[in-house]
Parts: sequence; structure tokens; C-alpha cells
Amino acid sequence: MTYNVIKITFLSLFFYSMTFSEKYLNDPFNAVVLTYHHVANDTPAITSISPQNFEQQLQYIESKQFNVWPLPKIISALQQRQAIPPKVIAITFDDAYLSIFEHAYPLLKKRNYPFTIFVTTDSVDNQYNHQLSWPKLLEMSKNGATIANHTVNHPHMLKRLDDETTAQWQQRMRDEIIQAQQRIDEEITSQDKPQLFAYPYGEHNDALKKLVKDLGYVAFGQQSGAIGSMINRQILPRFPISGNYTDLTDFSLKINTLALPAKEIAASDNPITADNAKPMVKLAFTREINRHLFKCYGPGGALNIDWQGNIATIHAADPIPAGRSRYNCTLPTTDDRFYWYSKAWVRLKDNGDWVLD
Repeated sequence: MTYNVIKITFLSLFFYSMTFSEKYLNDPFNAVVLTYHHVANDTPAITSISPQNFEQQLQYIESKQFNVWPLPKIISALQQRQAIPPKVIAITFDDAYLSIFEHAYPLLKKRNYPFTIFVTTDSVDNQYNHQLSWPKLLEMSKNGATIANHTVNHPHMLKRLDDETTAQWQQRMRDEIIQAQQRIDEEITSQDKPQLFAYPYGEHNDALKKLVKDLGYVAFGQQSGAIGSMINRQILPRFPISGNYTDLTDFSLKINTLALPAKEIAASDNPITADNAKPMVKLAFTREINRHLFKCYGPGGALNIDWQGNIATIHAADPIPAGRSRYNCTLPTTDDRFYWYSKAWVRLKDNGDWVLD
């Protein structure tokens, strides 16, 4: 099912009369993190937002009185189990493109909005593909930006080299993270050393999450959803804002979401192979919900949801396609908002080859 179809389904639920008395399932911790790449009109549309739309979104944030927090402040509250005020968001950028400095930074600085840039250090060092320079990153770090880790080379971290052992792969991934942090710390002297990491392409699995945790990092993917206190801190969600999904209707839907009152307790592990092409995820709900309103969608449309007590087992009816895809699950609230959960998958081709981009 395409995102547009899912959006229509969501919007139709805005007018659905609730059949249960909701005692607001809100987690005392709830924050929404947004992620951008290019802010420009002349870059690939799939990873871009126009400067005009970006400013419109900032105006929405301002007019609706959202609290824009530095990402490290949100993570500190999460780690210390502190409740946070309503309507807290963070703004992030991946890959450190020059357009951030040219188009986004002036608008953010004018409003004193903090933001985070996840940097691929080799691209900055060698000035690949319209990258920011270290002096520009340093300047922004003195004016509200947190400069964080996005590896040295932006690899597909799950993909092993030919004849690479598990130990060799793990060491290569450790080096990607450790060496990137060393370069950031050498160049960005105006900030503390944030232990924040973003997976390239959002690709991750259990082994990577453990490696990142062992290195002391809180990590982010590119799957959608709000952050709640029960979520795994090595795969925190962010809403990608790019391509066809940058208009204000989409934006207002995402920025007002809430963390689903459930904990992921089991899931198929990435990469997904042809013999496991209908991956499964299990969610344990912490409170009673109206199960008829809880819906999940994947690449092929509506997903199967099997209930056993408070545990929902979610899986596709048909094999998911090769490449990256997601399951998205939502539950509407009584005030036209949504609890939102997303699960990211990376599936190999039937012959075992990777889909790389």
C-alpha cells in the first residue's frame, strides 16, 4: 500500500466516532524527532524539501507553540526517566549537505531553534557531493547545532564484504563509528561529546544495536513514530520529511503523533531472506486499547494482526519486496491524533543479492 493510500485511511479515521472511553494512553515521555537531508530546490526530490516548505513548517512549529529541544536534552530526559512537557520536538539533518547551511540554518538561527546534524566524516573531509565544511559545521555548533555521528563512509552497515567473518565485520563497523567520532571531536571543539548515532539508510539489526549500545551510543533509524519511554534506545524513530511528503497536511499529522503504548518484545531480524519474506513483529500493549481501531500497513497493504492477551503479532500476508520497507501501525485518539509505531526491514533479493542505493 502506498503512503498516499495509508494517509487517506488515516484522514478518514479523523471522523470516526470513538467506541471506547480513552483515559489518554499518553506516556509521560513523548517527543517527535524530524529528519531532513537536502533543503533545496535543485537536489534529488526523494531526499529533499524546498526552502519554502521548510520555512512553512517552521512557521507551523512556531504558531502552534511547539517546544524545540536540543536532541541531547531529549535523550537526557529519556535516560533519566523524566517527564517532559507536551509538544516537544527535535530537528535533525542527515549527511551534512551544504544546503543546510545555506537555506535551513538562517531560518533556524533566526528563531533560536536548536538542531542536530549527523555527519559522515569522510564526505566532509573530502568535500564529496556538496558537503558542508568543518568550519561551517563549527560555526553552526556555536549557534545551536549538535554535530553527531553518522559513520566515516556511510556504508550499508548490514552488508558484509566477501569472505568477511563476523568478527571482522563487527570490527569494521566499530571502526566506522569510533573513527567518525574521533574526527568530529577533533574539529568541533565548541560542544560536549554527544553519544548520538544515526544508522546510514536507517539499516540495522540486533547485532548492530548491541554493538552501538556497547560503544555507549543512543541511536536513531529512519522509521517513523514518536519516542516513548518503552522504546529501544538503540533504534529510536524519526519522521523523514522529504519527497512527496513535505506538505503541511502531512507535516501536521506527523508532528502531532504520540508514542504507541506498547513495547516490541520480538521481531524477525534483518536482513530478511526469501525463506522468511513475511517478517513478524510482536508488540506487548501496556494498556487496554480498542483493537478494532489499531491498524497496520506494509508494502502490500493491510497486515495481519493476531492477538493473544495483550500481545499483537503482526505479519504480512504476502512476501515483502526486496530492498528497504516498513510496517506502519497506528491507533487514533479522540482528538484527531495518532499513536504511531513503525518497523523497518531490509530484504535481500531471492538470489541473496543486496538492493543497494
